[in-house]
Amino acid sequence: MTQEKAYRAERPQRIADLDTLKLFWDIMSRHFGDMPVDLSLFNFKAKKLVVRQGVRKDIPMGQVYEEVLKLVEKFYHKGEDILWRPAYSMPNDFPVSMIWLDDFNPDNELGLKPLVYIQTSPASGDKPAKYQAFFKLTETVPLKLAKELQRGLARALGDKSASSYVQHRRMAGLANGKYPDDPLVIMFLGEEGDGILSPEEIAKLSPIPIAHAGAGVAVPISGTTDIPEIGIEDIADDYAEDIPEGRLVFQPIVNIGKPYKTLYIKPREAFTKRRPDGTIDESATDMAWATYISRLALWAGWDEGMLAFTLADFLKTFSPELERRKKTGKHMGDYLIRTVLKAIDLVKNTPLEKSATDELVDLF
Repeated sequence: MTQEKAYRAERPQRIADLDTLKLFWDIMSRHFGDMPVDLSLFNFKAKKLVVRQGVRKDIPMGQVYEEVLKLVEKFYHKGEDILWRPAYSMPNDFPVSMIWLDDFNPDNELGLKPLVYIQTSPASGDKPAKYQAFFKLTETVPLKLAKELQRGLARALGDKSASSYVQHRRMAGLANGKYPDDPLVIMFLGEEGDGILSPEEIAKLSPIPIAHAGAGVAVPISGTTDIPEIGIEDIADDYAEDIPEGRLVFQPIVNIGKPYKTLYIKPREAFTKRRPDGTIDESATDMAWATYISRLALWAGWDEGMLAFTLADFLKTFSPELERRKKTGKHMGDYLIRTVLKAIDLVKNTPLEKSATDELVDLF
């Protein structure tokens, strides 16, 4: 037996239900065509959360299962979680028919039953089980409208956070590494006719106004999409060992064919700012972290556009309860843009000498 085979035989295997995983992606592909999908890796088992976004990008939904299997073999049994999201590359006029809800309540007051929903964690003590749910529109609509419909349906069901359309989400059949016991994500199927809603129905349910509901586009939602392939070999086998301990991976969230240096950044907690009374000033912490990242990225030759786009996504992902703190989507968007542009401008106007390390303190 070779050393590699011996290692594979000895290492512990995380629980996985590949039959359920395949069924999940078969259902998603059957209902949502070849909407492109990004796959990302999250290491919740490390001392600090390590995230590598978009290790596989723009995969037609009908091909996702095969790509997930490759990531399972390479990373899942090393403790990595595989999450997915609708591809960042989709333009706002891309036709979609999927609506996704986080923190879904199967016993919601409206009595809405989804097409399919997954339990991402079981009930524990006084904490209820957590679910994510998928609904299907009766017609495809432009992505921009789908975002509004998703937000409106989430609000109608009591989810004030109304998660982003391209937020990472779980898949049935794999474990949820956020919890110590690695609970398996399980799937529930709706009955025939469940989970199918028209844009007009959602608009009537929504407590917030939705523009142009019903202005769908008549295009087929099956078939294939001509999307360039990226080989699985492009992901290093030992990438987890190469990441400095306690760092996050910062790399472009959109692949435009231009090389950008991958940065290994300190987590947001390292830049915590406190008010005189000892409470955490989340906005000041966001600014300190954004300034630090901006300086490293500009030193590494990133252009300001890609930096701003990626940094805004990072802040949205890691700044705690940002959607609750900023009340509305517009307020949150304005805050992200303002913070990112101010950080970049600050770095450009307060040059510091490059040092051998990134141990620096930014003024802001």
